[in-house]
Amino acid sequence: MIKAIKHIFNIQGTGFFAWFFVLYAVLGFATLHRYGVHYDELTQRTIGIENARYIAGWGKYEDIEKHKYFGPLFETPAYLLEQLVFTSPMQTKLLLRRALLFSIFLLSVFGIYRIGRQLFQNHATAMITAIAYACWPRLFAEAHYNSKDVFFLCMGVFVLWALSVATRKGKFPWAACMLAGMACTVRIAGVFYFIPVLWVLMHYRFQYKRVYALLLGIIVFVISWYIVYPAVWKSPLESFIGILRYAHENPWPSPTILAGKSMIPGNVPAYYAFLWMLVTLPVFYIILFLVGLYSSIKIFRKSYIIQFVIILFLVTVSYLIIQKPTLYNGWRHVYFLYIPLVILAGVAIDSFVSSMSFKKTMVVFLVFPLFLLIHLKHDFVYFNSIKNIWKPGSFSMDYWGISTRDAMLKCNVNPWEKYHDCVMPVRVYAFTETVWLNKQILGNKALNIQEVKSADSADFVLVLNREGKLDHYKLPVFAKDVYGGDTLWVVYDRRSENRYNR
Repeated sequence: MIKAIKHIFNIQGTGFFAWFFVLYAVLGFATLHRYGVHYDELTQRTIGIENARYIAGWGKYEDIEKHKYFGPLFETPAYLLEQLVFTSPMQTKLLLRRALLFSIFLLSVFGIYRIGRQLFQNHATAMITAIAYACWPRLFAEAHYNSKDVFFLCMGVFVLWALSVATRKGKFPWAACMLAGMACTVRIAGVFYFIPVLWVLMHYRFQYKRVYALLLGIIVFVISWYIVYPAVWKSPLESFIGILRYAHENPWPSPTILAGKSMIPGNVPAYYAFLWMLVTLPVFYIILFLVGLYSSIKIFRKSYIIQFVIILFLVTVSYLIIQKPTLYNGWRHVYFLYIPLVILAGVAIDSFVSSMSFKKTMVVFLVFPLFLLIHLKHDFVYFNSIKNIWKPGSFSMDYWGISTRDAMLKCNVNPWEKYHDCVMPVRVYAFTETVWLNKQILGNKALNIQEVKSADSADFVLVLNREGKLDHYKLPVFAKDVYGGDTLWVVYDRRSENRYNR
C-alpha cells in the first residue's frame, strides 16, 4: 500500500515527501483518540445539526440565526458524515469528526508543498517548507480537534493554492475568490484572504480586463459567502454588519493570562497576538521567518505568491495593531498568519538548501519531524524556550480543557479498594462540564466514572490550569501533570474523608 501511494506521489515528482506524508498521516490518524474534548466541541457540532436540519427543511431559522457568528462550512458536512455511524456511541462520532478535520489538514499540507513547487526552484525546499508547516507541535494537536481556527487556516492554504494554479495557467482565478468567500463563513477574517486575491486580479495579466476581473471576483466572493451561510439568507446585509460588530466587540467574559497579567478579552494590548506567537512558535521558525521576510523584498515583484503572503501579513498585522480586536486563548483567532510565516520561512530555507549537499539537506529534512515527536506528549500546550523568561503561571495553559482526558484516566480506579471489596463508581468533581465531555471520548474506559456537582460529594477533585492559576485544596494530591514548570492539572484525593459517607 505504501509503495502504491509512493508511486502515485512520484508521478507528481514528490520524492521523499511521499514517505513523510504517509508516515505523518499514519501518526495523525493513530492519535485521534489521544486528545480530550474541548469546551466548544459539542457546541460546534450543534451548529452543524441545526444547519443540516434547516437546509433539509426540518429546522427553524431561529435555531441557526442564534449561531450566525459561527459558520457551518465544516460542521454541516461533518454532521452529515455522522449519519454513517448514526447508531454508534458519541465516541465514534467524535473520532469521525476528528478524522475528517485531520484529512482536510493533510490536504493543506500537500497544498503547501504544491505552492512551494511553484515558488521555489529547489524541490527540496518545497518538501522542507511543507514539513515545517506540518510539524509545529501546537498545530499538529489542534488539527485533531480545532474545527474553527485550523479549518480556517486550511481554507487560507486552499485560497493561495488555487491562486497559484491560476497564475501558472493564466486563467480562472475565480476559484480563489470562491474559497475566500466560503472562508468568511468560518471567520469574517476571510476578507483578509480576499484582499491579496484582489491585488493579484488587478496586477496579473489574465485573459480578462482588470475591471471585469475585479467585478466578477467580488461577485463570486459575495455569492459564495451567501450560498454556504444559511444564517444570513434572510437578511444578508444586516447579518454581515452584525458579524463585523461581533468580531470586533465579542464580549467574552473570561480573562486570559499573558506575561503574568490578567487581560479581559476586548481590552487586550496591541502586542497580545505577537507576544503569543513569540512564545509558542519554535525559535528557529521565527528566525527563518525574519530572514525570509528580508529576502522576500528582492523577489516581491517576481512572485504573486510572495505578494499574497506579504499583503496578508501586513493587512492582518495592521488591523491587530490599529483596531485591537477581541482575542483570547492565545493567538488561535489569527492562526492564518502561519501561512505567510511558513512560506517566508521557506524563502530562507531555499537559500540554505541550494548551497547544501544532499546529506545535509536530509538532516534538515529530518529535524522537523523529530522536533514534533519530542514534544508530542504536550504538543497542545507547546511553548518555546523564550517563555522561560517569565516565571511559571505567566501564561494561560489549557484553556479548552484538553488535558482532562489524561486526568480522568488517572481517576479511573477503584476509589474504595482500601475500604471495600466491591467495585463502586468513581465520583469526580470539576468546576466545568469537562468531566461529562471527556466521558464521551473515553467511552468504555469511563464507565466507572460518575460526575458529581460538588467537591464535598466527590472522591476526586479535578482542577485544571485554564487561566494560569490553580486553586489549592487542603487535600492530598493524587496525581498531577507538569509541563515546563507549569502544572496543567491536579487531582485531589478525598477518599479518606468520604469513606464513611458511601
